Amino acid sequence: MYPIVCAWSMRLSKGEYVVWPDGCRDLIVVVSRGRISRMLCTGLDAAVRRVVRTEETLFFGVRLAPGSAFPWEKAPDTMRADLPLSRYLSSYGGDWSMETDGETALRRLVELTETLVSPVEEWVSDCLMEIGSGAPCRIASLSERTARRRLVQATGAPPKFWSALARARRAGLELVRSEAPQAQIAADCGFSDQAHMSREIRRWFGCAPGGLREHRERALDRLAAPDAFNVRYSSTMNFANSGAGAIG
Repeated sequence: MYPIVCAWSMRLSKGEYVVWPDGCRDLIVVVSRGRISRMLCTGLDAAVRRVVRTEETLFFGVRLAPGSAFPWEKAPDTMRADLPLSRYLSSYGGDWSMETDGETALRRLVELTETLVSPVEEWVSDCLMEIGSGAPCRIASLSERTARRRLVQATGAPPKFWSALARARRAGLELVRSEAPQAQIAADCGFSDQAHMSREIRRWFGCAPGGLREHRERALDRLAAPDAFNVRYSSTMNFANSGAGAIG
């Protein structure tokens, strides 16, 4: 199955920004004025990521579907850390600058990704879609232990990671889309109690549940953006609005 969830771009001024985990890694070109551009693949985030910029910076990114892998990735732990790609790629699509046309840049990056990254096995997306809906991870004809091992090998993380992330994102969406009491949302989403939900929301999003409701529009943009659970991968290219949900 197609290895790309969406493509995005973002221009950030000097400051500190927060990235919320969405279950996807990103292949990113980072461009700053007067500097040589660099390319990296982000690791699989298990908590909020803080991005500090000391100058205006332009990002072009491709969000990778869980289960996609580069030729040099031989072990699951390589998917958990950021990886500069200069050691593997002598060239990645020509010159990049602050004046680079966004659509052209993204199409070049998509073409590079399609060349480098292996397709996703269908069972991976099927399994994660089940987890995203609140169901346990199942792989036909395989034992629970074998299914767990295969999911770790394919995505870099076990079912427990995916279930916790999916549950937090479901709860976050309920918090910003409704006025239901937090205790009710916690119960509906499978948390042991409201305090448990609050801890998990803080872990994944860096704020209390009330903070999500206080900034509903921004939170909804991030939580409704393409992620590991709500996209059926296909060869149709999706472009995220200015990287909504990737950096904010």
